[in-house]
Amino acid sequence: MPATKEERLQIRVDPAEKRLLERAAAASHQSVSSFVLQSAATQAAQVLAERPLIELSPTAAETFSEALERPAMVNERLAAALGRRREFRWVD
Repeated sequence: MPATKEERLQIRVDPAEKRLLERAAAASHQSVSSFVLQSAATQAAQVLAERPLIELSPTAAETFSEALERPAMVNERLAAALGRRREFRWVD
């Protein structure tokens, strides 16, 4: 049995955008609402997939938090790695 859709989303578009959406929906054999919802959901999933999220159980979250609060121990191997010159490329 399909889930009941109870939420409403309203947007305003200019006439050219509306015609574009109508044409694309027709080409996809979908209603405009279905086409827009599917397209938006796909884009939303892609955006969120690019931003990693780590979900932890309460116990794991507590363990992680405790580990963050403890000062780091720098051994010889880590000190050597930190001393090497590296080229970094930040990605947003």
